[in-house]
Amino acid sequence: MIERRWGTSINPPKHDPDDNEHEEYKDNEEVARTIPDIEDSVNANGLLLNQLSAYDKIIHFEVALQLGENMSTGKVTQRALGPDGRIAGTYDDNPMLNSIVYEVEFPDGQVKEYAANVIAENMLTQVDSDGYSTTILKAIIDYRKDEAVAVSKADKYVYTNSGQKRLRKTTVGWSLLIQWADESEAWLPLKDLKESHPCEAAEFAKARGIADEPAFAWWVPYTLRKRDIILSKIKARIRKTTHKYSIEVPISMEHAFAIDKKNANTLWRDALAKEMTEVGIAFEVLDEGISAPKGWHKVTGHLVWDVKMDFTRKARWVLDGHKTADPTGSTYAGVVSRESV
Repeated sequence: MIERRWGTSINPPKHDPDDNEHEEYKDNEEVARTIPDIEDSVNANGLLLNQLSAYDKIIHFEVALQLGENMSTGKVTQRALGPDGRIAGTYDDNPMLNSIVYEVEFPDGQVKEYAANVIAENMLTQVDSDGYSTTILKAIIDYRKDEAVAVSKADKYVYTNSGQKRLRKTTVGWSLLIQWADESEAWLPLKDLKESHPCEAAEFAKARGIADEPAFAWWVPYTLRKRDIILSKIKARIRKTTHKYSIEVPISMEHAFAIDKKNANTLWRDALAKEMTEVGIAFEVLDEGISAPKGWHKVTGHLVWDVKMDFTRKARWVLDGHKTADPTGSTYAGVVSRESV
C-alpha cells in the first residue's frame, strides 16, 4: 500500500495528470465558489504580481560589510524605502540589473543601506565550501577557568600501571576569549583553540604565566619547541558552525522557535513541520493498550538543522544509533571469493 501510494527510492509514484485539477466544493445548500487563479497575474511590464524575490531571503542575515575604513558584522533588517516612501530599487532576474536596497543594522546602532548584490557577494566570500562562516583570528585577549571541573595542580600527574609518572592530558574547564578580524569576540573552549591555533594558544599561556597549569603543561612546551614545523601545517581559520550562509543555525527545537520569534517568521518551524510530515509514513501508531511486538525496543532520535544553498531551512530527524546496543550475533555479510568457486 505504501509503495503504491508513495513509490520507492527508484520508482516514483505514478500521478494522474487529472489529479491536479481542483474541483470546487458544492452541495444542495451552497453554490460552488470560484477561487480566482492569480498565479499568472502580471503587471503592466509583464512580470508576475506574486513573484517573490530570492533576495528577500537575506533578511535577518548576519554578514560582515565595509563600514567606513573597517569591516563590521551587521544584520539585514528590512528593505530600504526611497524618498517617496516606496521600496527602493527593483527586482530583476539578472543579478547585474537587480537594484534592491536593504537596511543593515550594526552593533553600534548605525543603520546603513546596501544593495542586495553587495550583501550576497560578501556573504558568499565569507563562507567555506560547506556554507559555514570562517573568520581570521586576530588575538587571544583573556582566559577563564572553571574551578568546579578544571584539574588542579595537585592532580597534575597520573601513574601508569608500571608506576611511571606522566602528565595528565586534559583541557577541561578552560576557555579563551578570542577577538576575530572583524572585531567581534567569542569564548571558545581550549580544546578547540589547541587544535586550530596551537602556537597562538601556547604563546598566550606562556605570556600570562599559566603554562604550568595541567591544561597547558602537557602540550605547551612541545608546541613551542616545534613551532616552526607546526606553523607550516596548522590552519589559519576555524569553522564557525553557529551560522551557515550567514544564517543562525539552531541546535534544538526550542532554539529554532526562539530564532523564528526573534526574526518574526516561521522558516525553521515550517522546516520542522515538513520533516515530520515526510517521516510520518514510516511510523505505525499503535492504539492505546497495545504493546510493541516482541523483540522491538524503544529508540530515541534527534533533529539535525541545516541551511541549503538557496537559503532554505532544512530539518532532519535521525535515530540515535550510538545508543543502540551491540548485536549479539554477527551482522557481517560475507562474500565468497572468486578463487573458491
